[in-house]
Amino acid sequence: MFIFCILTAFIWGITNWFLKQGSTGLQKIHYDNRLKQFGAEIWYFFTNAQYWIPFLLNQCGSILYYYSLSKTDFSTAVPVTNALTLLITYICDVISRPQLLNSRFLIGMLCVASGVALCVMSKPH
Repeated sequence: MFIFCILTAFIWGITNWFLKQGSTGLQKIHYDNRLKQFGAEIWYFFTNAQYWIPFLLNQCGSILYYYSLSKTDFSTAVPVTNALTLLITYICDVISRPQLLNSRFLIGMLCVASGVALCVMSKPH
């Protein structure tokens, strides 16, 4: 049932990028009172559809993740899902900002992908 892990990684990886984009205006909110600051930040998130729509989709990914944990070996599902989420989030960043693509990150992505492949191949199916 690795398909659920892969689908979860895609949902999380893509929505992570959209969450980052949707929260860009948060730095402009400044209040002296911590309670007002907290309230204004919460209000910003609830009134910003560019944030809460990806957030809800991300939570759907979390539900799928918990379902995949019940159907897949835990010691394989967790690293596979988290590593692929990292890769997909980075690929989304590179698509939006190609200047992020360099040899160090490509080597890192290759190492992560190799680790995922080793995790999957080491388990009997």
